[in-house]
Amino acid sequence: MSILICPVCAKGLNKIGNSLKCADNHSFDFSKDGYVNLLLGSKNGDKKGDSKESARARHSLLAKGYYACLKNYIKEKMCGTVLDICCGEGYYDDYAGELYGFDISKEMIRLASKSRKNHYFVANLSNIPIKSESIDTAFHLFAPFNDKEFSRILKPGGTLYSVVGGKNHLWEMKKIIYDTPYKNDEEPPKTERLKLVSKTKIGERVSIEKEDLKTLFSMTPYFYRTNECDKAKLDDADCLDLTVEFVIFEYKKDVTDHGQSL
Repeated sequence: MSILICPVCAKGLNKIGNSLKCADNHSFDFSKDGYVNLLLGSKNGDKKGDSKESARARHSLLAKGYYACLKNYIKEKMCGTVLDICCGEGYYDDYAGELYGFDISKEMIRLASKSRKNHYFVANLSNIPIKSESIDTAFHLFAPFNDKEFSRILKPGGTLYSVVGGKNHLWEMKKIIYDTPYKNDEEPPKTERLKLVSKTKIGERVSIEKEDLKTLFSMTPYFYRTNECDKAKLDDADCLDLTVEFVIFEYKKDVTDHGQSL
């Protein structure tokens, strides 16, 4: 766990017994499931991020392989020391090398730790407790973009893959829910610290079961902007052939960009 830093003083953390401790003796215990909580201001993390019910529903849905094309693409891009930013339940973390993943939801991290043998911790992306310039490959799926932190933790020459929904992502579902559905704009996250070097679009058609429609919709940003009346339209929907489409933006950190290491 040598690349993790203390969220209080930013000094390196070392494993001592069943805890991570820094030189100032700040201590963070491992849970029985093998993860550590590095989220300040919350002793348990249960009231932050996804609830236990939504986390488990998401875990079960992704296990059915609806997003398998994205998982397979991401797996091929992992190299060196990897960080999964806002990793959720760790569905994409199929990697034999050194992989770290964090999420603000304790339940998501609990599920990830049970499913994988990677290094998982509870944290916030506004202050990632990882040493500067320690990550070779980071990936960031459907979450807020913090270019300052992402740039800081990447090694010079390191790569960040940021994923957004493609223009036609879940289009058939949108047509059921909205009177005037709109397509995604596919705009890349803006950053002045990292260089955008490529844009790739992948997708496929999947047959989704009726009982999974609402869970899948709840995983999208549209869910929180949709009224209950429109959400209820999915109750009458049948099994659906659905387009899943993703745009992957590849960013590089300049090899000459050396920030202050922690």
